[in-house]
Amino acid sequence: MRGHAERRSVFFQNAVRIALALTAARLVAGVDTLPHGFWALLATLTLTRTTVEETWSAIRSALVGTLAGALVAGGTLALATTHTTVYAVVLPLWMLFAFTVGPVKGVGWAQGLFTVLVALVFAQLAPPTWQLAEVRLLDVVVGSAIGAVFGLLAWPRGAQDELRFASAELLRKAAEIVVATGAAVARREPVPAVPGAPGHRSLRHAVILAESAYVQFQSEPAPFGGRGRTVAPAAVDWQAALMAGHHTLWGSQRLLEPPHTGLGPPAAGAVSRLGDHVAGRMLLISAALDPGGDTPEAPLPRLGRSLAEAGAEPPGAPGLYYATVSWLDSLMADLSRIARADPAPGPGGGAPAR
Repeated sequence: MRGHAERRSVFFQNAVRIALALTAARLVAGVDTLPHGFWALLATLTLTRTTVEETWSAIRSALVGTLAGALVAGGTLALATTHTTVYAVVLPLWMLFAFTVGPVKGVGWAQGLFTVLVALVFAQLAPPTWQLAEVRLLDVVVGSAIGAVFGLLAWPRGAQDELRFASAELLRKAAEIVVATGAAVARREPVPAVPGAPGHRSLRHAVILAESAYVQFQSEPAPFGGRGRTVAPAAVDWQAALMAGHHTLWGSQRLLEPPHTGLGPPAAGAVSRLGDHVAGRMLLISAALDPGGDTPEAPLPRLGRSLAEAGAEPPGAPGLYYATVSWLDSLMADLSRIARADPAPGPGGGAPAR
C-alpha cells in the first residue's frame, strides 16, 4: 500500500477518480433528494472506466440499455398494476435470464435487464407505477454524467502516459543497478549479500509500478489514435522493457551473492566498460520514452542484440567475468526488442496490436 500511495501509480489514480466521483454522486443524490439515489452511485461505480473514451462508450451503451429496460419495465408495471403474484413468479426467471445474459452481452444489456429486475423487486414492496422506470433512468443519467465528468478531469488518458513514465523510470533504475553491479564485480574485496539493498528495493518498486501500468494498458482500447506524446505505444515492446527490469534485478542479485571475490585487471576494466555501455543504452531508451521538460524529443533507438562491438575479451578472464558478460548480453537482447521494427495493426483496423 505504501508503494502505491503516490500519484504515478495507476491504482492510486483509479482510487482517487472513483472516490471523487462517488462523493459527488452522493452529494447530488442528497441535495436533490433523488428518489432511489443509490442507483446514481451504482451507475457511477459501474460505468466509470480508466479512460474517458472507454467511459463514454460504456455510458452510451448503458443509457441505450437503460432506456430500453425502462420502456419494458414501464409497460410491465402498467399491465400488471398491483398483482404482486405476477412479479413474484416472473422475478426468479428474470433474475436467471438477466445474470446469465447480461455479463455476456455487455454493459448495455446488463443495464437494461437490471432496470427491469429492480422494477419487479420494488413492485412487490410498494404499490408500483410506471414512474419507477422513469426514476431508474434519471438516476442512471445522473450517475453517468458524474462518471463522465470525473473521467474527463482525472487522468482521462488512462495508463498510456503512466506506462511510458514507469518504463522510463524502470530503465533509469536498472541503469543505476548495472553500473553499481559492474563496479562491485570489478572490486576484489568481498561484497555482502544485497537482496535488501536500497538500490534493489527501488528497482523492485519501479518494476511493480510498471507492471501495474502495463496490465491496465492492456485492458484499455488504443487511446487517441494509439499515439502518445513522444512515441506510438505500438512502437514499443513493453514486455521487453519489463523483462529488462526483471533480468537486471535477478542477475545483479545472483552476481553479488557471497562468496564474492571480484575481478582483477584487465577483466575488471572490461566489465566496467561493458556495464557502462549497457547502462548508457538504457538511459538512451529511457530518454526517448519520457524526455524531461528541456530534453529534445528523439525517436526510440534501435540497438544491436549483443555486446560484440563493445569490447574485446580479455585474456585469461575468470568465470565471474563470463557470468557478468552473459548477464549484460541478455540485457542488450532485451533492449534490442523494446523498439519494434514493424508494429502490426490491431484488431480494430487502425489501432496497433499490443
